[in-house]
Amino acid sequence: LLPSAKRRWHFEELLRNNHRLIGSSTNTSSSSSSDVTSNKATDDAITADGTVDETKSSTLSAQCVQPRPIFPWRSSPDPLPRLTKPSKPSVNMHATDDVEIEKNNLMLDEFYLSDYFTKGGPLGPGWISPMEPWFRGALYANSMHLLGVSWPSIIMPWTRKDWEHDMSWNFCHAFSNGVQGMIEDTYILSRSEAYRVETNTDEQGADGESFDVNLDVTLDPLAENNGDTNISDSGETNSKTREEISKEDEQYSMLQSNLRQLYQSARNHSHPSKVNILLRTVPQSAQIESMFPIFGLSRSLVEDHPNLRHTYRNLRQGLERKNKEAATAGMARLNPFEVGKFIMESLNEVLSRSASLSGDGNASITVVAQVSINCKEIFCVRDVESGEIIQGYEDGQPRDVTHLVRFEMVLKERLVGAEDEEAEDGEWEMQIGRWQISDWDDILDGNVFFT
Repeated sequence: LLPSAKRRWHFEELLRNNHRLIGSSTNTSSSSSSDVTSNKATDDAITADGTVDETKSSTLSAQCVQPRPIFPWRSSPDPLPRLTKPSKPSVNMHATDDVEIEKNNLMLDEFYLSDYFTKGGPLGPGWISPMEPWFRGALYANSMHLLGVSWPSIIMPWTRKDWEHDMSWNFCHAFSNGVQGMIEDTYILSRSEAYRVETNTDEQGADGESFDVNLDVTLDPLAENNGDTNISDSGETNSKTREEISKEDEQYSMLQSNLRQLYQSARNHSHPSKVNILLRTVPQSAQIESMFPIFGLSRSLVEDHPNLRHTYRNLRQGLERKNKEAATAGMARLNPFEVGKFIMESLNEVLSRSASLSGDGNASITVVAQVSINCKEIFCVRDVESGEIIQGYEDGQPRDVTHLVRFEMVLKERLVGAEDEEAEDGEWEMQIGRWQISDWDDILDGNVFFT
């Protein structure tokens, strides 16, 4: 399903110009929600504009609203539930008793209503199902090829493993620097605090561990500083984190704007009392859970043309319509060849439209990679006055935790037309973009832009 192109891959320097994030305005209209697991196993919901997610309606006149998380973060040794396929229940297929049949139905309903099936499994939000393993494998291989890996290198297990090993460590470093950049732009209020965190970055824990990320900051109640989070020692505001950034500059930011805005909002609206935030973490290994391409779409293109968000929904509906037409004509469902032909033609249309809307004749392709990053981590949010543990663990001991981090990269490809027939081999180089973190641990429900 890949368009013809001359593949040339190199991993863009993830840390180039990205050690500090480019800030953004704290006033935003984003409506994404976050889910944060605390030591009490409660999930707090907060939207990127600082409002509580009240999508769960109640017929009662009053309803209980979960408090906003002070620091949107999930610190757990367990992977996200959607990554683990539950065991299929054993049911009696020959049951005739109504009670037994009802019991079977309840067990199957519980099985198919699990996060694995309802939240896209390894593919994540934006997918109607986790799909079959062979299909996920095909998406993974196509993504590698788009990133410039040759088909022989993809097929050979040892060369594929070498590529995955190098990518995994690069993803680990990108995660560390993304979190550190977010901390510096959002939670470091003064030059003295910045100096303290910088000098403690290599601080060792009780067992001798050193941490890539080391945040230990106490925030005054919002009423005392009126929610202003960027006052320096000289009393001047940090305009860099206040002003809107251009689309050209956005691609150089390690964290996508919705994720940055979530932490700005939490910093500005979520701590009515004096709190201490302690976060120390260091990645130790990583595993790529899934990787898939989104042909013809990029986040910026969808922002400029919101109707493109329904591109793949329309493609699926078109395929269903073709099947219905075949059934109405007395034929069987479309065979694999007809399905493949329809998908190829549809993707060509999507890429052609992307090239025409981009303004430079290049079609956009976004590669999404979801990576489980295993870390040693200490995390605790504590009310200074009462000593109450609001989030995390109070013992201060490092734990083995897993973070699922969602990366995106936009590729640009010039389509080959009739006027380009004289080009060498009829092929063009793929323009490789930069990896950007769009979500971690599904706190923005995947921060999906293509559905």
